[in-house]
Amino acid sequence: MATYREVKGYSIKSVSSDPANVKEGQIWYNSSAKKIKVAPKIAAWASGGNLNTARENIAGSGTQTAGHAFGGSTGSVSNASEEYNGSTWTEGDNLNTARRLLAGFGIQTAGIGAGGYTPGTNLMDIAESYDGTSWTEVGDLNNARFGLSGCGTSTAGLVFGGRGGSPVGQVAHSEEWNGSAWSEGDDLNTARREFAGCGTQTAGLGFAGYGSPQYLDVSEEYNGTSWTEGNDLTTGRNGLGGAGIQTSALAFGGSTPGDTATTEGYDGTSWSSRSNMGTARNKLGGAGASNASALAFGGHTGSVSNATEEFTEVATTRSVDVS
Repeated sequence: MATYREVKGYSIKSVSSDPANVKEGQIWYNSSAKKIKVAPKIAAWASGGNLNTARENIAGSGTQTAGHAFGGSTGSVSNASEEYNGSTWTEGDNLNTARRLLAGFGIQTAGIGAGGYTPGTNLMDIAESYDGTSWTEVGDLNNARFGLSGCGTSTAGLVFGGRGGSPVGQVAHSEEWNGSAWSEGDDLNTARREFAGCGTQTAGLGFAGYGSPQYLDVSEEYNGTSWTEGNDLTTGRNGLGGAGIQTSALAFGGSTPGDTATTEGYDGTSWSSRSNMGTARNKLGGAGASNASALAFGGHTGSVSNATEEFTEVATTRSVDVS
């Protein structure tokens, strides 16, 4: 039988204590414990603190430990805005205009909410900026719409897709935000609404959504000039949450149809399965820095939800049973 050294080209290191910062796939012999140990990557969802106001069709921005949730619907449109510190949600200053199905991007202390839907007005072009304390109305979108997605920062952002136009239908419009005004960008290849986005203005990612067909698996990348279709998700859906960047993204929840807990990670080339959410849901919000650290909140689980879940993927030490 081949030895580890013959297969890998090096021997297993013997140490008296476990390394402080293990890496995925690392293997060593702990001479004190007299055990061979490895560091596989473990990924899982765990419950977080509940939103103060249960909502669906909610927008989000920020990270797992500094998240922001705003707008949505409680049965009627909401202007509620809440901040997450990694364990609990705290009420913040309300949006000036209550709405649902709006786009959100940026960080907890510098974010943008744009577009959306409110009965009576329906399609909205209103954009608001958050400074960590209060919301201020800023320049309007060129194309009023709802069910759009967004990514980027409060001074270099991007919104794309949604439902708008005349006659009203799924749109492919993209608009870039420079901190004071919106300008037209290149259109998506596939018009859609109620989908997820993440990344930056020059390295954006849009995925899944409602279009033709109704439950899309299409994924597209933006390079600051144009959109290019990438590899498809394994599960087509709409009303999902998303987090991360163009080369490290996470897609979770949504409708396939029917609420799903399915989670997929993107590495910049392809999508692959991750651990399922604890609770299947759609019309949820998402935030997070990568495919290893994300936040899911709100949504619809048969009724409007206030539940929060945190996704974490880390290298974790495990002993090898050689008996």
